[in-house]
Amino acid sequence: MTDLRLQSYEDSLDELDLAGWLDHIAAVHPVRMEMTLDRVRAVAQKMDLLKPAYRTVIVAGTNGKGTTSVFLEQLLLHAGLSVGTTLSPHVERFNERMRFGGEDFDDASICDAFAAVERARGEIGLTYFEFSTLAALWLFREREVDVGILEIGLGGRLDSFNIISADIAVVTSIGLDHEAYLGDNVEAIGREKAGVFRSGQTVLLGADMPASVLEQAQTLHCRMLRSGKDFGFVEATDHWTWWMADQRIRVNHKTRFPLGNCALATAVAAQLVDVSALALDAAVAGAHLPGRFEVGRLNNREVIVDVCHNPLGAEYLAARLGRDYPDTRIIAVCGLLVDKDAAGVFNALRAVVDVWICLSTSGERARSGADLASVFAAQSHSSAIEVVEDLDDALQKAGSLAGPSDVILCFGSFTVVERVRPRVIHQQNMSDSA
Repeated sequence: MTDLRLQSYEDSLDELDLAGWLDHIAAVHPVRMEMTLDRVRAVAQKMDLLKPAYRTVIVAGTNGKGTTSVFLEQLLLHAGLSVGTTLSPHVERFNERMRFGGEDFDDASICDAFAAVERARGEIGLTYFEFSTLAALWLFREREVDVGILEIGLGGRLDSFNIISADIAVVTSIGLDHEAYLGDNVEAIGREKAGVFRSGQTVLLGADMPASVLEQAQTLHCRMLRSGKDFGFVEATDHWTWWMADQRIRVNHKTRFPLGNCALATAVAAQLVDVSALALDAAVAGAHLPGRFEVGRLNNREVIVDVCHNPLGAEYLAARLGRDYPDTRIIAVCGLLVDKDAAGVFNALRAVVDVWICLSTSGERARSGADLASVFAAQSHSSAIEVVEDLDDALQKAGSLAGPSDVILCFGSFTVVERVRPRVIHQQNMSDSA
């Protein structure tokens, strides 16, 4: 490339806004994912990104990765550390994927990161996820963060963030999801998730781990800390208590995050800093994640928004609804992708949902509302199941069916929650501030 062409190329990079960059990285290597780390590792080595922070924590698992990561982030921030966090996927804005100090990076910072990756990659094609991974690592290194928290997007062994040999590895939960990529049973999925482990590493595990995860940790001589055995929580009516070894901390504030994830995050934090009741109070107050049991309103009806999209998540959601909304009539608006276990989701929630409204999802893995309704109906001919393909029409229908004391549950694909939140959560926030 001549000097003149090189200068023109450099100038064109500086002119791209975030939307332009997102279009660009989606087009550079249009295959959605490739099961290899060779390309992303090669560029990371060129950019000196394999140690992006003083300490790193990698968080894998089927469900609970985001809430565990954000709760850990808040605990470490309270301790005075600088913290970078990655989350995946985003709900409304790409910026949600990369955080510093508990806040999303701004557009300009992310554009700078993308430009740095683009200049370094040369002829190496990178997927959208690999580009995002390297951009986040570059931002963490530039900010000289004390702790980088890296949430695995899918699997573990072949996720882009697994180019990093983390100081601490976390597995939150194991359940059936993404079977086409990870395997059709929990042991196979567990092996993929445990691919983030390193020899002699400190590993913290959520509840009910399959044998494959435990065996991998033992094979690598990891220092293993397990929920329910080495740490955990006890829930009471008006408080909860975190415990680890001989330490007990009472927390008098409720959280919308699953307490198992909060306890796991606290155990991780305890490997890095001293954890106190004040730190836990601060984490409960500061930890927030879009689309995780968020409560809003629609036409004076209470609405719960959640990204639950697999049977394991549905089991937790059903238990939460049964506990927090006993004897409440629930109208569910649901949209799921075609590769999700819709029957498993329905069966987990059928005891708490009274009416189902099925809508269509979008994208390459879209599923029609009619197809979803047929899967649900095959599980139970006695359930009230309706098809309303359009989201606005589905919300209007749910509102017309819901009485003053009923609850509307909007859940499923991230693409569904992305479209629902502005209609029910943001309106609620505006109402609260008025």
